[in-house]
Amino acid sequence: MTFWNLAEQGPVVVEVPAGATAGGFLDIWQRPISDTGQTGPDRGGGGNYLVVPPGSDIQQMRGYIVTRSPSNQVWIAARALAPDPQAAEDIARQHKVYGFNQRDNPPPTKFIPVNGKEWTSAHPTDLNYWKYLSEVIQPEPIEPRDKVVLGMLVPLGIEKGKPFDPTERQKKILTEAAQLGDLMARANAYDKRFADATAWLGKHWEYANMVELDQDNNFYTQIDERGSWFYEVIGNTVGMQGRTLTFGQVYLETSKDKDGNWLEGGKTYHVRVPANPPVVQFWSFTLYDNVTRGPVITDQGAADMSSHQNLAANADGSVDLYFGPTKLAQAQNWVKTIPGRGWFTYFRLYGPKEAYFNKSWQLNDIELVN
Repeated sequence: MTFWNLAEQGPVVVEVPAGATAGGFLDIWQRPISDTGQTGPDRGGGGNYLVVPPGSDIQQMRGYIVTRSPSNQVWIAARALAPDPQAAEDIARQHKVYGFNQRDNPPPTKFIPVNGKEWTSAHPTDLNYWKYLSEVIQPEPIEPRDKVVLGMLVPLGIEKGKPFDPTERQKKILTEAAQLGDLMARANAYDKRFADATAWLGKHWEYANMVELDQDNNFYTQIDERGSWFYEVIGNTVGMQGRTLTFGQVYLETSKDKDGNWLEGGKTYHVRVPANPPVVQFWSFTLYDNVTRGPVITDQGAADMSSHQNLAANADGSVDLYFGPTKLAQAQNWVKTIPGRGWFTYFRLYGPKEAYFNKSWQLNDIELVN
């Protein structure tokens, strides 16, 4: 992933290789500009994409798939889906990003591994939240839909074209507000109360992504749905909505066990993945810290299990997974968790089949092991 400022750097070229990839471009409000890869215009065949800024007079360009961003700041990301890790690494590194003005002699694309680097996926819960918000809106054109919110920010000391210089009184209020806002967002994300969030009746699995591409639904903007999804993740594309048969990704989420209790890192849990999961490519379980929203990382590595791995299976094809601080004797497939830390999990299906959509295949709830 990378960011690009179209106002400062000009239009950007993204070369997407042929093969099993999923990705896209988003504007600064996390609205999709275009998918790339299997659910994009190239349909997995690869292609050269050109992202132009708002107001650009470029409509078409020979040799490029032209896309237009409504914002100057653009987020670019891609995921390689090859089952072999080395093959996935190779195809990921075939992506190229450079300025359109560099197209005749593009510089090498630099790849920076995140392994071993300090980073956070959490929003700041102090005055920096408001500082970053002010910085984000400064280079952007103002859309009609933004004006009500921007008007609410003026009394907070945030205004387009003006530096953020809060008074001491404002600093105190805004610091407390950032902390309270984080708690409100956490409750909204992990205990969803909007309609149709439950994936299967009587179970605790929920649809993680219920945000329409334009973030509107009938007569209203999806404030709670949008807040829930973007509190936990970055991005939204056609492929990430989980609505395309045999392509894209499904994101199912739970923060609770079968009895409705929050998942805790000091306890041990078990879930059985039924046989014949409805996927063309693969499925995966990934555990996330419910405060940082980053992957749970232990001396075992990232807390993740998937059908790409050589998991032990039962005679009927089902797979038993265990999550806990210590490994049980019967836990052939085990992910380590951290005592004192809560967690939630995403169950992803890459390339969902019909049995997922008609609900003839259903995932079991996670159960506490006594």
